Amino acid sequence: MSTPTHFKRRLASELASMAAEYGPAPVTRTPARRLHVRFTVAAVTAAAAAAAVVIPTVSGSGSAPAYAVTQQDDGSLTLEIRDTDGMSDLQDKLDELGVRAKVLEGDDRCATGAPPEAPGAHLRYPMTFSDADGPGSVHFDPDLIHENETLLIVVGTREDTTIRSLSSRLVTQVPACSVPNIGGGPPAHA
Repeated sequence: MSTPTHFKRRLASELASMAAEYGPAPVTRTPARRLHVRFTVAAVTAAAAAAAVVIPTVSGSGSAPAYAVTQQDDGSLTLEIRDTDGMSDLQDKLDELGVRAKVLEGDDRCATGAPPEAPGAHLRYPMTFSDADGPGSVHFDPDLIHENETLLIVVGTREDTTIRSLSSRLVTQVPACSVPNIGGGPPAHA
């Protein structure tokens, strides 16, 4: 299973601190116990990895996954888009999860520009952004998308299909195209 790099680092850090905090008291001569601790840490690592639902799609180049969706315990989602190769698969995954969202690649030449916001949308932002995780990483809460709305996610790209920007807007009608950088939510809280 492929997971985002920052997720692996955070998971390794948490597991190391858990092992240090809850591990057995050090004993002078117990090679068998150390072996047992290694198995315990491995079991905890496997369980923690299985607890997070990560659904990656590998890009056509065979390198890093084009995107990853991680479902959190509270029902919110963390979304990472690395390039546009997997955007149709990402849309399929969001549809499968029952999230009313539409992913579009931003088009600077879109004649309609930015779509109008849904009434009252400026009072709530289902999507928050984290500069620390890069331009393609966001966190969003599908419960903040009302029944008659769709979360429009617009991906701004560079010429090599890597992500330049990610923006969002709650809309009542999904447009055929949108300019990039249409707005979004506040920074994610650490």
